[in-house]
Amino acid sequence: MDKKPVITVIGSTGTIGSELVDLLSKSGATVRAVLRNINRVREIHGVVWVQADVSDAFLLEATLAGTDRLFLLTGNRAGFGKTQIEIIKTAERLGVKHVVKLSALGASPRTKSGLVLEHWEAEQALENTKMTWTILRPHAFMQNWLGEEAKTVKEEGAIYAAIGDGKVPFVDARDIAAVAAEALLYPEKHQGQRYVLTGGEAIGFKKLAEALSKAIGKPVVYKSLSMEEMRTRMEQQGIPTKSIDSLLALAAYQKAGGATERTSDNVQEILNRPPHSVEDFAKDYREYFL
Repeated sequence: MDKKPVITVIGSTGTIGSELVDLLSKSGATVRAVLRNINRVREIHGVVWVQADVSDAFLLEATLAGTDRLFLLTGNRAGFGKTQIEIIKTAERLGVKHVVKLSALGASPRTKSGLVLEHWEAEQALENTKMTWTILRPHAFMQNWLGEEAKTVKEEGAIYAAIGDGKVPFVDARDIAAVAAEALLYPEKHQGQRYVLTGGEAIGFKKLAEALSKAIGKPVVYKSLSMEEMRTRMEQQGIPTKSIDSLLALAAYQKAGGATERTSDNVQEILNRPPHSVEDFAKDYREYFL
């Protein structure tokens, strides 16, 4: 009997990673889930937890030894690209066969975002190995609304953004995890593919406010702010200037529309079902907004 491939998940406790570990466990896969914070270990069938800081090159050998397939997702602090490239080189040396890398929409050498450029460089390093690969480039996550938006909905019944009437095909992180699971379980079907992952439609914050109003049974309004008003708001929240600049650059891009509104059919094609809608999200996460 063939032994089951060992699937190692780096980034196993975040929004995407925890959902991915659940899906792989349900499929009966042998999973090694890498995490930094031992308190986040869960009792889950077929999963072995490994505590390691993957930015420590000395720990990589032991963390990856015996891995057949690898899911690669790290924190995105400046310099994360170097960490990912080191992981990719170590994986190749240890005989890993297939890597699924979570990247970013717009990854290219021409991007103005330092963060997205680091993803591009790690993608290039992966494509230049002997391993097969699948690259996932998701749009903005719906789950990002569980932070600031959830807080202002609870406190003020309002959502604030600087994208005006701009629309974005936000994607549910559960759909990203489901695509990653497919690519890890059936690598031969997905090797050499770069998938753009979006929701089924581009939506504005007005539509989000409507979906949340319906889900929680209380009125939620969208308050459109100018770039300067948004900057002041983020400064008051103590967000570092560099992060504010990059968030506002993104907001300006989304406000302008065009390329940023484009949807992709990749989720539908791979999962044979439509992506989660904003209404699905609002219903499933309603308690965060109450």
